[in-house]
Amino acid sequence: MAKIASAINRPKKRAFGVLKTENEFVGFTHNDTFEIWERQKRAIHGRGTVRGLRGGSHIEMRIAPRGATKVLVGVFFALYALVAAGIATQPPRTDIGVEEIVISLGGAALLAAIFAASAAQQRADLQRFLDGTFKDAPRL
Repeated sequence: MAKIASAINRPKKRAFGVLKTENEFVGFTHNDTFEIWERQKRAIHGRGTVRGLRGGSHIEMRIAPRGATKVLVGVFFALYALVAAGIATQPPRTDIGVEEIVISLGGAALLAAIFAASAAQQRADLQRFLDGTFKDAPRL
């Protein structure tokens, strides 16, 4: 837990005081649990536990979106559907045709792909951070 606590919540490292040069991980530790996320990419959190074993420790971490993130993504896509329907029903043609549905679904699929790629990048960053924190520890 001491290694994790010392690796998170470090001061910001910025070029010229503005430009972010590397990922900045923040979080908290409490007893045998911890939670970590990237300072500006809060969607994916790493929640884990550390259990002491004879001769070492067992670290488990689950990387997943926060509950609030899941709700916000659902609200975002519901609003996307409402806006797409509103645009599709504008004059001169007020009925929703197959073309509008295909275009709306294509846009939703593109947004979902962008969200999924961002989540995968955040997961990889968190995993790399944890691996780097314990790079000198033997793995079983």
